[in-house]
Amino acid sequence: MDFFFGRVSGNSARSAFALYETGAPFTGHPLDTPSGENRTAAYLALNPMGKVPALIDGDLQLWESNAINWYLAEKYPQAGLLPASLGGRAAVQRWMFFQAGHLSPASLPIFRATNRRVQRHWQVGGDPSQLGPAYGELARYIAVLEAALALPGRDWLEGTFSLADIACAPHFWMLAEGEPAFDLGPTPHVKAWLERLWNRPAWKKAVEATLSGGG
Repeated sequence: MDFFFGRVSGNSARSAFALYETGAPFTGHPLDTPSGENRTAAYLALNPMGKVPALIDGDLQLWESNAINWYLAEKYPQAGLLPASLGGRAAVQRWMFFQAGHLSPASLPIFRATNRRVQRHWQVGGDPSQLGPAYGELARYIAVLEAALALPGRDWLEGTFSLADIACAPHFWMLAEGEPAFDLGPTPHVKAWLERLWNRPAWKKAVEATLSGGG
């Protein structure tokens, strides 16, 4: 497998997390996204969106981090990243859509305005004092996670560790690096869940590969 990724990229970190969890053999290809290396003709032939990450496995060319992760989970079922039942798999996919459609879009303006590593790498900025509505929107979605994780025996979003948890890890990490960091005090179950996530060896490898740059 060939894995194309960017530095300081939550989406790249998401797929790196899954790669390391599955133990899939792969060759990493870091792209200098701020300089436009992801906009070359060669890379656009792989991913017409010009975004990271992307994966090549034989004849398969795949982009979108959650699609890559689903493929990895199916190819390496021994990693246990998807439940066996149809209902369980649909429930995991629901959380992946929740992350992509709600959680990450709400997080983006916040960590762009508060995370200095992100600002230096991507040459973006923002005023944290103007983020009241963004904080409110994100708090609404985190409350959904808190309710799910507060259920008895629910260390992970669907009971056992899965792609649902992997999907959410990167952008929370970038929020936690912010100044100020997003306050998770009101949601203790989410806070404890993230600590479990970030203590996994595969996540630590993903951070080293994808999130440790940017100054």
